Amino acid sequence: MSFRVEEKCILQNIQTSKFKSSLFKEGGKILFPTREILSLYFDTRDTKMFIDSEEGTTPRKKIRIRFYPNQRIKTFNLEKKINSAEGRYKISEKISEDKYSKIIKHGLIDNEYGFCYPQIWVKYSREYFSLKNQRITLDTNIVYQDYKSEIKQKDQDINVFEIKANLNFDKNLFDNILPFGRCRFSKYSEGVKVIEESKKRQQIPNY
Repeated sequence: MSFRVEEKCILQNIQTSKFKSSLFKEGGKILFPTREILSLYFDTRDTKMFIDSEEGTTPRKKIRIRFYPNQRIKTFNLEKKINSAEGRYKISEKISEDKYSKIIKHGLIDNEYGFCYPQIWVKYSREYFSLKNQRITLDTNIVYQDYKSEIKQKDQDINVFEIKANLNFDKNLFDNILPFGRCRFSKYSEGVKVIEESKKRQQIPNY
């Protein structure tokens, strides 16, 4: 396993153009074409992973199956993002479409959390950049959808900038192009909160 740093920042729509302009002025380059990503997140019946994420508990993890819906040949990746006392790392395993179907039907078993089941879909567009030998992503058009219902919610003005780097990364390198505050942000946690809020609104009777 290799530990890594993930520096995140939330950008409003009006800030993203300014960010990309500054990025290219500093020598940034497009690393890959933009692509749409779809992730299905898993959790226990009592959403223990969500609770641990909100409380910042260590160790904790997130489990998802990720694929790219616009690809002609779909590939499915079972991913576990782990926050431990030693650092942060990710375990990824390519799985067959048959195994994917079985997992979403029956759930999966995690060594720490036990039985886990599909909770929410998260879909977004990702742009890939490189600057100073560091990989940068920008996620836009984020949409959350409850797995068990048709409840869907789009983040209208939230875009996620992220630097994925090694442990020796100098966090001040990007201050010129990113004068916004860094933050903790989890698409899964945000999605759970957005979906629950939407459910509550739908339960309010109209008089």
